[in-house]
Amino acid sequence: MKTQSRTTFLVLVLLATGCFADASDSAVRKQNEMKIVAKGLEFIAPAEVSPGWTRFQLDNRSEMLHFAVLQKMPEGIGIRQQQEQIAPVFQQGMNHLKDGDVDAAMAAFGNLPEWFGEIVFFGGPGLISPGQTATIYVHLEPGRYLLECYVKTGGIFHSYNPDKSAYGMVHEFYVPEGEDVTAKPEHTSTITLSSNNGIKIDGPITSGPQTIAVTYADQKTYEHFLGHDLHLAKLDESTGTSDLARWMNWMLPGGLETPAPVEFIAGVHEMPAGNTAYLEVDLEPGDYVWIAEVPDPAAKGMLKTFSVRN
Repeated sequence: MKTQSRTTFLVLVLLATGCFADASDSAVRKQNEMKIVAKGLEFIAPAEVSPGWTRFQLDNRSEMLHFAVLQKMPEGIGIRQQQEQIAPVFQQGMNHLKDGDVDAAMAAFGNLPEWFGEIVFFGGPGLISPGQTATIYVHLEPGRYLLECYVKTGGIFHSYNPDKSAYGMVHEFYVPEGEDVTAKPEHTSTITLSSNNGIKIDGPITSGPQTIAVTYADQKTYEHFLGHDLHLAKLDESTGTSDLARWMNWMLPGGLETPAPVEFIAGVHEMPAGNTAYLEVDLEPGDYVWIAEVPDPAAKGMLKTFSVRN
């Protein structure tokens, strides 16, 4: 057999048996990367990412608690409209709530634009304390997205900036049309969220690194205008879950206010029903709590404590 023919024959055998790894096969095993750095009241992140499964890594280098809720925006709507028509309305409403004037707050929230209801909240890294890094995986479709932190400091949302020369803690990025060559991550356990059944855990939550699938069986809008999500915090002897539960409601004057009453280490923001995100954690032995950012999470079955042992 001639050398060229022998080489061609060998290549065909390798392809047929699956022993020949090419570049496209390697690409399928990867996810896109969206690295987000929180510094002060600013997000530093890319302006574009490819479609498909995307690894969001939020590195909190500030001295404040943050998160990065992911929002898919309606056509033609971006960061400018969010800052001009949404952030001021929520801040005005919050100011009335701090004063105890609920009627005035509800009237202020009535000024939200119609397109606010068209925003799709699509996960994003949850609450993390200063010095922590959180990682989740979300599948992105083409479109325009915002990352927002609406944690409060001194009663002011991080996403609101009264200085019109700059935006608040909001970052805009774009996902163009393109081929999706990614694959979803492998996972070791599953947490299912439901407005009827609360938090349900299937599989072990252990010490060490692991990936948890967070699945939204359903979704609804609660009295704080948002749906349910999932955050992970480490507990200590001084932490009371009733105080934490009250703190999770942004509508209360002290809700979502820095500093947090616990150390937050990971989380996944709300998603539409039927969607799944993947959460990476590396847990030390200790006591923990899964909790949703909803009013009275314990009554809704969305506060669950657990312990990790060696």
